Amino acid sequence: MENKKHDVILLVSKWCEECVPADNAWKRLAEERKDFNYRSLDVSEPEGRRFSIELYIRSVPSTLIDGKLAFVGIPTKEEASELLDLS
Repeated sequence: MENKKHDVILLVSKWCEECVPADNAWKRLAEERKDFNYRSLDVSEPEGRRFSIELYIRSVPSTLIDGKLAFVGIPTKEEASELLDLS
């Protein structure tokens, strides 16, 4: 199994309309670029809640790269790719 360069987590919520397109954007990029692991976590679940508390996150969707807040909102494919390149 090859090692991925980055771990990307999208913090979402069931009530968040913007979270669906943000999740889709990261999923599409994950299919194109094989250099990162991607998953989404709901902030109402224990792991998602832990991240939101530890990092003082008050808005979803929020993107974490390697455990650090990297973006809030819906990234374009270009923005998401650039975030990975800069991390």
